[in-house]
Amino acid sequence: MMQSNEKWAICNKKGDFDHIMNTFGVTVSTARLLINRGKNTDEEIREFLYPDEDMLHPGTLMRNLKEAADLIDEKLSSGSKIRIIGDYDADGIMSTYILYDALKRTGAEADFYIPDRIRDGYGINSEMIIDAAGAGIDTVITCDNGISAVDAAEEAKKRGITLIVTDHHELPETLPDAAVILDPKHPEDSYPCKNICGAVVAAKLSAELLERRGLAPKNRGCMDYIEFMGIATICDVVPLDKENKTIATLGLNRLNRLYLYGEESGEHKANAGLKALIDLCDIKGNITDHTVGFVIGPCLNATGRLDLASKAINMLISGTGEDALKFASECRELNEERKSMTVSEAGKALEMLGESEKLQRVLVVELPDCHESLAGIIAGRIKEKYFRPVIVLTGAQDGVKGSGRSIPGYNMFEELQKCADLFTKFGGHPMAAGLSLKSENVDVFRKRINELCTLNEDDMKKKVLLDAVVPISFFDEKSVEELKLFSPCGTENPAPLFGDRNNRVIRMRRIGKNNNFLRFTMEDSKGVRYNAVCFKDADELLESFTEKFGSASVDAAFAGRDNDMSLTLCYVPEINEYNGIRSIQMKIQGFLL
Repeated sequence: MMQSNEKWAICNKKGDFDHIMNTFGVTVSTARLLINRGKNTDEEIREFLYPDEDMLHPGTLMRNLKEAADLIDEKLSSGSKIRIIGDYDADGIMSTYILYDALKRTGAEADFYIPDRIRDGYGINSEMIIDAAGAGIDTVITCDNGISAVDAAEEAKKRGITLIVTDHHELPETLPDAAVILDPKHPEDSYPCKNICGAVVAAKLSAELLERRGLAPKNRGCMDYIEFMGIATICDVVPLDKENKTIATLGLNRLNRLYLYGEESGEHKANAGLKALIDLCDIKGNITDHTVGFVIGPCLNATGRLDLASKAINMLISGTGEDALKFASECRELNEERKSMTVSEAGKALEMLGESEKLQRVLVVELPDCHESLAGIIAGRIKEKYFRPVIVLTGAQDGVKGSGRSIPGYNMFEELQKCADLFTKFGGHPMAAGLSLKSENVDVFRKRINELCTLNEDDMKKKVLLDAVVPISFFDEKSVEELKLFSPCGTENPAPLFGDRNNRVIRMRRIGKNNNFLRFTMEDSKGVRYNAVCFKDADELLESFTEKFGSASVDAAFAGRDNDMSLTLCYVPEINEYNGIRSIQMKIQGFLL
């Protein structure tokens, strides 16, 4: 049954609803959503509901930012050659592009290098420093990496290369001996938003460099790069709260105005490469957090997974014309290839899981021929289906490589540490990890990681937190429109979600290109009729409905006849417009059967 791996709860925080409604002119549902997200003061609510560029924090609040800018100023004055070393994901791509563009605008002699995922691994290493020295590079600046690069820093010092680290990841016990370290997570850093992504760190530094030279308005330099900061913020899954929500919102606003609809934006012009990619993706409707996370971002990430992420940066620096289209086409084609490979390999993985394997609390799946860059994506898909920790192992030159994805309550990094003697390499954090081990240790690892696991059945039920239990007839058009104020949504700012019991099915039918979704006519718990859509797999839903209500009721619902189907569901209300008529419909997110 569908409810077997879900546990629903209601968020019922207390607060001054009337004050919020009267002060901000919002409906009671919006007031409840704000309180549920911990927004209680007028300042917090105003920042959340109405973000604008005045809410962006000055980069100079970041520890060592002035020192980093001073040092780069010296290097620019002396004509030193500068190399940026970034990362191969969307955040690394955007942070590298931002800093590279800013340095070129100042007249710097600069280039960039993005590690090859398979050959180089993650982040800067000693070999990259040696290569930089051979190319006459004086200064290396990292973007979205470097905070753990102790060996690379030693090599840089030995070869007389100035190393500046800009990163946003957690600090290890031992920091690299770099000339300057810029990381808001440093315990001595007083920057107000500690969870910004690497691209925002790079943008704050870039803004300081540009503002000093009069190349950007004072305290407004970050706005030159807001769409790139917004993409990185959404793709890197940092908490979408406070300044991060402001950045993501402003970034989406510019993407829509300037890139999608071609509206004038003052001195800002659309980046030709990004515009070409957006055009090729054939986006319907506005660009949203979902568009960035599931359409634009994957095209960027695919370059680093299946080829070289430098292709994505070449797209962004291509200027205008044929080059922009060429690189954008390559990014999109790589993502199409990545999607096809992922579907194939994920299918294989699910077929391999027999009934006994599905009962294991930690799923360790071997896909020897799978491209190693896809292992994490596949692990995430299996995790979502069975809601338990998953580690996918792929073939490697000297054994196997693995990528894991976890669930709340299971610290994957700590659990892997208990098996450290089996690994040749491993690292990660509570929700994701990577590892390498010899082939002969796979079965031992699978057995031990499960024996050590303390998850119980309740832990392996996905927690669904509802903002309120109300019928859809509770909402009017104003309250539904106000839900847009909560976008973009993500970590620390979940999408609004409501629930209702005893929704009677009047009629249902299949919809979609492949008839793989369902549309309903229903009555809510107050007896009000409405339309609903559900974009979950129709075959799986119908199997569960048949198990619960019987095939006769399901057949009757398809025919629009009386039936026994009464559903408890969670949903988001939305405005549906058809032939000029606007109505409120339900977008069903899940059922509790």
